[in-house]
Amino acid sequence: MALDDDIELLARTSPFDLLPPDALRLIAFSAQKVYPQAETELFAEGDDADCAYFIISGEVALGESAPRIVARGTLIGESAMLIATKRPIRARVHADAVMMKIGREMFARVLAEFPKETARIHARLAARARATIRDLNALRARSHLS
Repeated sequence: MALDDDIELLARTSPFDLLPPDALRLIAFSAQKVYPQAETELFAEGDDADCAYFIISGEVALGESAPRIVARGTLIGESAMLIATKRPIRARVHADAVMMKIGREMFARVLAEFPKETARIHARLAARARATIRDLNALRARSHLS
């Protein structure tokens, strides 16, 4: 039943919510399960990122001075599943955790099997990128007015 529970949890989280049950089953079955203990550093700011972490249980602190605590059902490092990138912040396990480590290569293989859903994921990511650029441009415009 644990696999079914993992699939159900994935289905409620972006971008997995756009994938059919067969794709979620592939991800849940293929992802590496990791069991980091409290105070374990998952990664440091600036590290190369080749995977995402999906929290099944436990908590992770994101950031340094005023860390944000995230828990069950949170995907950390979504962009690393799609592109080569650097970690923008530090992640440290706050409470003993169980996670899926979802590598870029494995995720790409799953997406290749589901092209229609892959197009939907890319469209969502493009919309988010456009919104981010719009917000950054608005901040830039306000800062020039000050």
